[in-house]
Amino acid sequence: MKALVCCLVWVGVVGFGLGQEVGDPRVERNLLALKAISEPIGELQGELARLSDELEVAETEQGKLDVQAKIKAERERLEQLRENFREIVGGSEAAGYAVDEVQGNENLQEQIGELLQPVIGELREASSKPREMDALRRSLDEWTERKAKADVVIARIEFLLEKATDGVVRAELESARKLWGGRQAEAGGQIEVLSVQIEEREQNAKSIWETFSRLFSDFFRSRGLNLLVALMAAVVGFMVTRRLYRWVCRFSPMHRKAKSGLISRLSDVLAMTLSVVIAVVAVLLVFYVRNDWLLLTLAVILLIGALWGARNALPPYFNQVRLLLNLGTVREGERVVYLGVPWKVTSLGFLTRFTNPSLQGGELKVPIDRVMGMISREADVKEPWFPTEQDDWVVLSDGKVGKVVSQSPEQVVLVFLGGSLKTYPVGEFLEALPENLSKGFRVSVMFGIDYRHQAIATGEAPGIFQQALEVGLYQELGREQVRSIQVEFAGARASSLEFEVLADFDGSAASRYGAIHRRIQRICVEVCGERGWTIPFTQVVVHQSGAER
Repeated sequence: MKALVCCLVWVGVVGFGLGQEVGDPRVERNLLALKAISEPIGELQGELARLSDELEVAETEQGKLDVQAKIKAERERLEQLRENFREIVGGSEAAGYAVDEVQGNENLQEQIGELLQPVIGELREASSKPREMDALRRSLDEWTERKAKADVVIARIEFLLEKATDGVVRAELESARKLWGGRQAEAGGQIEVLSVQIEEREQNAKSIWETFSRLFSDFFRSRGLNLLVALMAAVVGFMVTRRLYRWVCRFSPMHRKAKSGLISRLSDVLAMTLSVVIAVVAVLLVFYVRNDWLLLTLAVILLIGALWGARNALPPYFNQVRLLLNLGTVREGERVVYLGVPWKVTSLGFLTRFTNPSLQGGELKVPIDRVMGMISREADVKEPWFPTEQDDWVVLSDGKVGKVVSQSPEQVVLVFLGGSLKTYPVGEFLEALPENLSKGFRVSVMFGIDYRHQAIATGEAPGIFQQALEVGLYQELGREQVRSIQVEFAGARASSLEFEVLADFDGSAASRYGAIHRRIQRICVEVCGERGWTIPFTQVVVHQSGAER
């Protein structure tokens, strides 16, 4: 019986799904299918009437229960047959008419919603109107589609009523028409209501600028104020904790005896950590007291994320703590090279202080993460912190002589004779290998005479040159600026006998470094002129070939 009913339902659905015209043989086949289903319906109705009579005359309680069970089973069969009948009549339209009920995952929603309910609530509130309009439009489309399907089914029922002659079939068709008529009316009513709701909301809809302005003002009236109060509480908590700790350090015997000791440094690190914790707790308390669960939830999420991310970031911080405790590779009071310049580590902290007494503005505050890769060492008392001091005279590797008028951690400014200034970056200045003349310097000059004076070259000539140089340089510079003068025979060269003049001067004569070279050469030439000594020149010998001879 069930197989026959299912087969007839399939035939009816296929037939009506393809559409019918008057005189189409499929119409007759579908009517036969409906009649085949209506016959069992009539039989079941008669059986139910008989069971009702039997229930009235049943004498025992068990007998009544048995009859009631049979009546229930027959009614279920009757309802199933009527449902099959209506499926044949409704066709594919009936299959797509019902509303699909989407079951949500309540367990997942409960788990996530407990933590993110404030955030989700704010997002839902902010997007409520757009979502409401979208839901109304989608609902309007669905009810419009259902009404169209109901119209098709009712037209089909009307057509079948014109062709059906069997009383039971017509009765079931009337019942189906009543059902689908109600559905048609329901769909039409829903369409009217949804259309009015959409129209009202579109008329009352505000512009994007008005909506944005309202949200912006609402934020600053409520959560903006809470956020400002929380930030102020964090700053106040941090600053009060730091000032209280400084006050304790001022009277603490431990800090007064050994400011750079291990215990005092450890207390500094713990105090800084406590200050940060108090600032964070102050923010959370403000959000909790003011019942701002959204910002409180976001703050907790950010805090959990920071703690989770700290797993990989903690090892470098451990090294920083060692550095702050003066147990690392850089220690207070020692010498370290940073940006090519030596510095003294004056104090270690989250902002480490470097100083260089030889530089103008020679103090740097370096973040501790940049100090991590450095290595310091103990500095000697006589070890200079920079090659020059302000107002020192230097000669660079390219032979230029200038006076240092300014030197800072970034640049060195030299003034040359004549007044021109040139600025060197510190690294470029150090690469030029400056020779500091202001503490004293030596001038070395080579001078030669002809081989014809070979007899006096190693004995008489050096003394004559030295005596003349002493007289000339003493007169021009003063005896206090000339430390020593020495003339020695340097050797025999290709065309001359060479002498080396070695003259040492005080740093006060550094400004005349170039003039001293020229003055020595001039004195030597004057000596040769007075003595009649020949100054050699480079000889050019031309060799001719045998054919030219």
